[in-house]
Amino acid sequence: MQTSQDSHSATQQSDASGYAKINTAMLLAFINRLLGATRGIDTELNIEVSKLKSILERSASDNDLITQIKQVERQVMLQPHILSDTLKIGDSATIQATKSLINLLQDDPKLTAELQLLLAEPKVTAVAALQTKVQSLFCIYHSAIKNLQMHRSNNGGVTATAHKKICDDLQRLINELDFAGGFGSNLQKIRQRLLQGVESHELVDICLQIINNIIEGAREERLASKTFLHAIVEELNNIAYKFDNSFIDSSKISKKQMSLLENLKERIDILDLDISTCENLEETKLHVQQGLEIISSSIQQQEQLLQEKVRLEQQIKAVQDQLEQLKKETLLHTQRLEAQQHKLYLDSLTQVYNRTALDERFKLEFKRWLRYQTNTTIAIIDIDHFKNINDTFGHIAGDKALKIVARALQKSIKSKDFIARFGGEEFVVLLADLEPHEIQAILDNLRKTIKNIPFRFKGEQISITISIGATQFAPEDNETVEPFERADKALYQAKSSGRDKVIISN
Repeated sequence: MQTSQDSHSATQQSDASGYAKINTAMLLAFINRLLGATRGIDTELNIEVSKLKSILERSASDNDLITQIKQVERQVMLQPHILSDTLKIGDSATIQATKSLINLLQDDPKLTAELQLLLAEPKVTAVAALQTKVQSLFCIYHSAIKNLQMHRSNNGGVTATAHKKICDDLQRLINELDFAGGFGSNLQKIRQRLLQGVESHELVDICLQIINNIIEGAREERLASKTFLHAIVEELNNIAYKFDNSFIDSSKISKKQMSLLENLKERIDILDLDISTCENLEETKLHVQQGLEIISSSIQQQEQLLQEKVRLEQQIKAVQDQLEQLKKETLLHTQRLEAQQHKLYLDSLTQVYNRTALDERFKLEFKRWLRYQTNTTIAIIDIDHFKNINDTFGHIAGDKALKIVARALQKSIKSKDFIARFGGEEFVVLLADLEPHEIQAILDNLRKTIKNIPFRFKGEQISITISIGATQFAPEDNETVEPFERADKALYQAKSSGRDKVIISN
């Protein structure tokens, strides 16, 4: 018969089992919602949560449940880092795309203004904000495409301004290339064709021709360098072989000379002894005659050795001449390669460093700052109303303005500082060893220098001013993009607040 105590215990077990079922059901419902919320965000997290759901559904042991909960917990703990990295990459890519569109849409002030506002927005800290930013960028891009299509439908092709810019850019590209032989001639012919004027529909074919000549020219240059190096190796091997033989021959001649001298000395000693023991004149004459023959033979052998030595010296001289010629050819080849390499880092129009050189120098300065904590200032310089100069006076005036500004900036900075053309009408200057309180005065001097340039074009006075945004590397900077973005935002503030200003971001 069941006692009241047994009945009470059974009731408790039944209640516990009921609670467990309710808790399990609630947990499964929560996991289903969690799977729905994380779908598409992290595959690993979805897998681990699905495993947890499976364990609960089959009522596995507590140990299995606890182990799997820990696995899910590990994946959840990784989420902030994964999300942070994803947001950082996404935001950086959006910024770069925005800057590229700004360069492409210089003829559309409305879209350019929208892009500048998008660029000025703070870094995203949530996926929704990144999605909104990307969506805005796509809307602007879509508008740009529509505008381009309208231009094409109205003009039957690209605008005259865009067409001229493409032709100018292609000419500059060809100027930067330094190919010898047929491919160099082909590129110069294409450049002449561009100078004489081409139709819009011809540009695609011209671009393909340039690309093809660049690829083939680079392949030919690489093959020529490989052939040249192979020839040098062969020549050096040949010279080494000749030197080895010359050394052996020289050693043999020296041994022969020593042996000949020793033999001659020995024969003279014998002759001296024979003469001293001679008893009559006839016998003495005979020994003297023998001695003279020995000396004559020795002289002949010495002459032969001397001729061999002269021949050997001539061989060595010829080898030295070969080495000298090889040295000259190698030097010329090295100088040409260095000139080509240097040209790759120069902006063809302004002759200051280009974007590629800036990227490398910027990384180097950042590493140096991380190691030594030196004061490094980044200043982004933009020519105010540059589009107006192009529109009013033409691209030749714009190019001349860029050259004058570049030259003036170059003369105004120290030799250890660095200047590069970032693109369009923007320049970047890296200034070394400036204290924070010195930056404003230095950059204001740069601004005033440009403002005071007496720039005239075809008899008309053109006013040139610049806006500058600057910052220094800061302890919280983990990568080069962060100080650059600060300087870029400071530049935007300088331009939006009236231009012809210097704004420094701390």
